[in-house]
Amino acid sequence: MDAQDKKVIDSIHFEKMLDYAQRLIRIPSINPPADYSEIHRIVYEEIKKMGLEVETFEGHPGKINVFSLLRGSDPKGQVLCLSGHMDVVPAGDEKAWKYPPFAAKVHDGKIWGRGAADMKCALAAKLYALEAVKRSGVPLRGSVIVGNTVDDEIAGIWGAKYMVEKGLAGRGWPLPSFHVVGEANRLNITGSFKGRLWLRLTTKGKAAHGGAPENGINAVDKMIRLIGKIREIPRVTHPLMGRDTLNLGILKGGTKVNIVPEECEAHFDFRMCSPADTTSSLKWFQETIQKLKAEDPEFEVGNFEFYERRDPLEVNFALPAIEVAKTCIQDVKGKAPVMDGTLSAGDAYHSLKKGIPGIFLGPGDMKVIHQANEFLEIEEMNQAAKIYALLIMRLCR
Repeated sequence: MDAQDKKVIDSIHFEKMLDYAQRLIRIPSINPPADYSEIHRIVYEEIKKMGLEVETFEGHPGKINVFSLLRGSDPKGQVLCLSGHMDVVPAGDEKAWKYPPFAAKVHDGKIWGRGAADMKCALAAKLYALEAVKRSGVPLRGSVIVGNTVDDEIAGIWGAKYMVEKGLAGRGWPLPSFHVVGEANRLNITGSFKGRLWLRLTTKGKAAHGGAPENGINAVDKMIRLIGKIREIPRVTHPLMGRDTLNLGILKGGTKVNIVPEECEAHFDFRMCSPADTTSSLKWFQETIQKLKAEDPEFEVGNFEFYERRDPLEVNFALPAIEVAKTCIQDVKGKAPVMDGTLSAGDAYHSLKKGIPGIFLGPGDMKVIHQANEFLEIEEMNQAAKIYALLIMRLCR
């Protein structure tokens, strides 16, 4: 670590960063309903106060992304994008929480609350890393973008996808050449991502009196049979991504106990590893339905649709930018990062599909996200800010 690197990381305002992270957590930017009116204003004002270039990008009413830019001297230089999402999942049963989920309580060296690990502390670390670099006055050849996006939690199209495909270019901003998403991975490097299919299926039946079910066709019974067959989908295992998974996330059918249900609906989340893909997986689902139809003349599927489709993706771990990221982590944590895979590419999916290499590198443990008592160790947020600052210095200086 050279003198300029040390000067920058020693100048990060950790107390201000913690205060900012708490303010973000205290805003319940739950998705749905995805109200960004308050959080986008807080983010915008914080960036403006730092003297950084800042703009809002609203591709659809209410979907307000906030991006900051520190321009380098070379228009053709490296463009590093550090991004994260502002939305969070619902808190669930608040009685299950040790502290109120939106209180941002600091206790025992941790900050507690919905969004602490996923991923408002990462947003704070990225911004305050950039602020430290700017304040240092170190000239940069490359440019740095810090992005605060919407709708990651619902795989929406008006966040990272919109920004990569239209938003940045539409304002004359440069596209990233390397993208770092602050998803919780204990400050390791994640570059291998499962694909996913979100499917909605309905089985059709025939209503009849519940006391004479032989006069009807029970759509719930048909769905139970279909679920059993779907659970037999072939699974593959990948050295970094892990194993294919199937989750039955929604199941609903029937209207009254004394009526044979005429319709049943199920939603499935299937995550596949390479070399499987969404095309081969969809084909398997369709063939399974056709086999059931051939076996049972009364078996009928009403709707069969997918509303989310992403193939597995992997980045080249030998890329120079990733080698730089490894040294930044090593210098801050004192040990080499784990190179791993995970269950989804999240916001990195859209940049990867556009040919922009990207990784996850963020504070927090994935095991605590989307659960009660989500927390993040404050020291890990401090380490994240140092790593991001070093990454800016070493890729863009």
